[in-house]
Amino acid sequence: MSRFQLFLAAMAAAALGAAGMWWVAFKPAPPVPPPALLAVEGMGHLVSVKVRYANVIEFTQQITQGIPWTQWELRLGGTQVLLVAKGDCLVGADMRQARYEAVDPAARTAVLWLPMPATLSARVHHGPRDQGGSYFYAVQGTGIEPLIPGTANRTQAIDTALQRAQQDMERACQAGNTLATAKENAEAVLKQLLAATGWAVQVRWQP
Repeated sequence: MSRFQLFLAAMAAAALGAAGMWWVAFKPAPPVPPPALLAVEGMGHLVSVKVRYANVIEFTQQITQGIPWTQWELRLGGTQVLLVAKGDCLVGADMRQARYEAVDPAARTAVLWLPMPATLSARVHHGPRDQGGSYFYAVQGTGIEPLIPGTANRTQAIDTALQRAQQDMERACQAGNTLATAKENAEAVLKQLLAATGWAVQVRWQP
């Protein structure tokens, strides 16, 4: 290759490099939502529904004895508990996952996509009965349970009843009508909040 051809190749490479640098320098930045919309992300979790839970849980912890060489068991008794369970859960959306589409600064309109509402906290109250806490209405033994020394079976029955109350409350918080109410409340709050800043948004929920 001649010196002239080498010179042309070097000039072409320099031109391409300069063009690449220009494209990087002048590549349009992705649109940034206006401050009014960015403020929504700073809300963290938006709690839109509080569910107050109350139910009666009845459970019996059986005492059984296996029959040798068979798959059968003899029921010798058990501990029956009746729990009046109370608690609450909070349902809301994680605003940190919000994203925007069709942002029109001139018209001050946008589409706001939100994650589906989810349970943020759920707890069975263990406080005093007169302060709204859960309580055991009855704990009684059946069969030979009253004759067995120790409280292991009763303790297990009480623990299992509390676990079932917790699970039942969590199901109530994820019920379809609860999530629908959470979505409606969240949309109403956000639209009013942004309308006060002059923005009109359409809320969409991510699948």
